[in-house]
Amino acid sequence: MSENQTKSQSIRTLADDIVNNVGSDEPVRTELATSQRIIARVTDGIYREPWAAFRELIANAYDADATRVIIETGAPDFEQVIVRDNGSGMDPKTVAYILKSIGGSSKRTKGGEELHTVSPDDANSSPGGRPLIGKIGIGLFAVAQLTQHFQIITKSAGSDIRTSATVKLRTHDEERRSGVDEEEFLAGDVSIKSEQVASSEKDTHGTTIVLYALRPEIRRILQSRQRWMTAHSVGDDGKPVREAPRYHIGALENQVPGYANGIDANLPWTNKQDPLSKFEALLQAAADVSDWSRAPANLEHFDEYLRLIWLLSLSLPLEYVSKHPFDITAESGMFFLEVPDTGRSAKELNLVDGQTPRSALGLTSVTRPAGMPFQVLLDEVELRRPISLSEKLARSSRIPAPMLMVGKVEQAFKEKELERAGGQLAFEAYLYWNSKIIPKETAGVLLRVREASGTLFDPSFLKYQISEQNRLSQITAEIYVHEGLDGAINIDRESFNYSHPHFLFIQKWLHRALRLLINRNKGIANEDLDREKRDRKTEAEESRYSAAYKVWERQRGEDSDPPLSNPPTSKPTEEVGGVSIRWKSAPEGDDASKASAIAIVLEAYGVLSQLDAAERAALIEDLLKVLDE
Repeated sequence: MSENQTKSQSIRTLADDIVNNVGSDEPVRTELATSQRIIARVTDGIYREPWAAFRELIANAYDADATRVIIETGAPDFEQVIVRDNGSGMDPKTVAYILKSIGGSSKRTKGGEELHTVSPDDANSSPGGRPLIGKIGIGLFAVAQLTQHFQIITKSAGSDIRTSATVKLRTHDEERRSGVDEEEFLAGDVSIKSEQVASSEKDTHGTTIVLYALRPEIRRILQSRQRWMTAHSVGDDGKPVREAPRYHIGALENQVPGYANGIDANLPWTNKQDPLSKFEALLQAAADVSDWSRAPANLEHFDEYLRLIWLLSLSLPLEYVSKHPFDITAESGMFFLEVPDTGRSAKELNLVDGQTPRSALGLTSVTRPAGMPFQVLLDEVELRRPISLSEKLARSSRIPAPMLMVGKVEQAFKEKELERAGGQLAFEAYLYWNSKIIPKETAGVLLRVREASGTLFDPSFLKYQISEQNRLSQITAEIYVHEGLDGAINIDRESFNYSHPHFLFIQKWLHRALRLLINRNKGIANEDLDREKRDRKTEAEESRYSAAYKVWERQRGEDSDPPLSNPPTSKPTEEVGGVSIRWKSAPEGDDASKASAIAIVLEAYGVLSQLDAAERAALIEDLLKVLDE
């Protein structure tokens, strides 16, 4: 029997055992068996921070067509974490599959149809039609980074069996690898119980994951222990090593030196606010502190708990806190631009009233399929994408309104290039400029693959080499990848293979779009500067002529004929009150109107009439030189 056949048989046997054990007091016991390579990556921490492991659990719920995920972290103690969703849940066969197939995802495979994890029509979509986020089958075991003891309680719609699997992971020991078959490693012990549900519950579905006894280091991170310690430690200069967070969940008793009774929480919201208002208060706090702080854009004024909420909201396929950037209407007054396929200039996108970039260009990026909302509540805070593109300038600028440039690439590679490129690439994007990006943590570019992201905003814009630091800090951009780039995502989903053809194409496209946007931005600013100079010049000329005319009227009478028939601006007058002036080298620029005004004053006193035409010009030119000196 082949290895695959043996594995399939093991899965079928476990599934049968779960079904046959319904109602038994004695659980079904099995072991997690996987390769050293997989368990090493999982338990050693493929995710750099705790929030990324939470992200994977929520992504699993999204892929299971959940419309609502509720997370209870147990803050500020974090002793136990519960993640509940109303997704499709799992029947005994699917439970058996995931326990025996770590690293062998059924997603995006034909086998996913049988396990009801993919759409029958498209292996890259969930049964409900969502583009699948997960791919390699270790997302559920992201919990291994958080704890070694967890429980999965799940039930699928139509099934009369609810399954509960309690998992205790074994610590991966690098030393034990010596002499051990690469494909044989007992990752942990599993105890499975199953129960029959009442007929009234048969159509219920969903999954609950309970994380028991979080790892001590994870708890310390979420409680911001190190941050509080450094904030209450004095450096050589007599100042705290690091400022305490402005917004935080507080500290428990005896966690911080000098605070035996702990530290009271200072959250951006109040308990009386509804879940969405709480998140909006978090966004406002992020904007306020990032505006006040001179520190880099790193959420310095949030503790790790609030930072967790922020990062999760940024990474998940959620609705925007206001509206999708593609749905901003023409009435906003923004400058709308389009990234052309060719050319060195941005293309004006002339929208009519009520029209949006989405409707004008047929853009399709959304955070969810129609009729399938996705709501995430973390400790009664409703998460949204923390990005709101203001339709007004954040501060005064030569550009009179924000700028929104949109673009799309439907088929990045020609047929003959597909094999070298590793498949087709398609994406949509926007680049938004404002005189100030608030919060500054959103300045940069964020790549979303299937509406999710494991990265933060990249302020370098994928290593844009042209020095435009001031303007780059005024731009936020998102790229929504519909097809491709999966192969360029590293296993932690927090970084990319920068040599992958898909990444290189997006990088080149983005850098060109940046040049077009910045050039148009500079063009509008220069137009405004030129207009301001013209206005200042006109204002000065009008003031100058007004003063000269007052002298003329005082000397000649208010009812006298005007000295000039039509005051010139680009060159000095050649006649004042009927007296001609013959310029040898006519003054230019601002001196032209000065020369005309001087001529009016001189002739008001009858001075020019005593001279010939050439002398009149020479006198005025000499006076200009004296005034300039």
